[in-house]
Amino acid sequence: MNARLTKLWWFVNDRVYPRLRRFSATESERERALAQTEQEQYLAQIAGLPDDEHVLAEQLEACVKLLDEEEAARRGVEARLTSIVGLSSIAGTIVFSGILALATGTLRADTIVLRSVMALGALYLALQICWAILASVRGLERRPYIAQNPSVILPLPNEVRPVYLRRQIRMCAARLADDRLQNNEKVNQMALAHCATKNFLGGLVALAVLGTCFAMTVKNPSEDLIQTLRKNHDLNELLRGPQGPKGDPGPPGSPGQELRKQLLNPTKRR
Repeated sequence: MNARLTKLWWFVNDRVYPRLRRFSATESERERALAQTEQEQYLAQIAGLPDDEHVLAEQLEACVKLLDEEEAARRGVEARLTSIVGLSSIAGTIVFSGILALATGTLRADTIVLRSVMALGALYLALQICWAILASVRGLERRPYIAQNPSVILPLPNEVRPVYLRRQIRMCAARLADDRLQNNEKVNQMALAHCATKNFLGGLVALAVLGTCFAMTVKNPSEDLIQTLRKNHDLNELLRGPQGPKGDPGPPGSPGQELRKQLLNPTKRR
């Protein structure tokens, strides 16, 4: 039951403010122990490699290939984060324009319920856009990657080839572990940005559905006013204003039968 409540809490929390779940002290200690065990294991495997230059060169090439793949993965994550920032900025501009139009009265909402729905919906959309941009910016922040200096890449004086290759393999393994750790942080921020983006789309669909329902069910007050004016004679007379005095009647027109004869015989003179 506790696990279900926790899952429900995080589901509701992700719909409002997506954030990463913090590890407990026990989970953090377990993660550190796993990382330490992994480091000790690959260092022991490197130390157990033979002094054959061909074998060491193959292992170094494999490590470099893994580093290239991790670098490609990092660039892919950063490209996605950059695209999220661009799309969220455009969506944020549109939402802010809608909020400004609603606040200044350019976008009219005639009922209090409709105004409340539009205002709260626009606020929710704006918050989700802000969370998406914030997570993307955090994912694109500078991170302390391990860099190789020329003194590390070049062989040391009097350093034999097998020792040099083994040292390069250890450096590549350390860089690979660090790159994966940093890339995992970027992926976590990308997951938050994706969650906020999905919340934005869900809120946009819900707001569109509610707006359509209001448009189909709520009557336009201007139409009710026109119908009231047509049905209420006293109000219509009041709006028309006072009438002036009745004027003298004009001269009588020609009789209808005589006018008909004149139209049928236009050449006949009287």
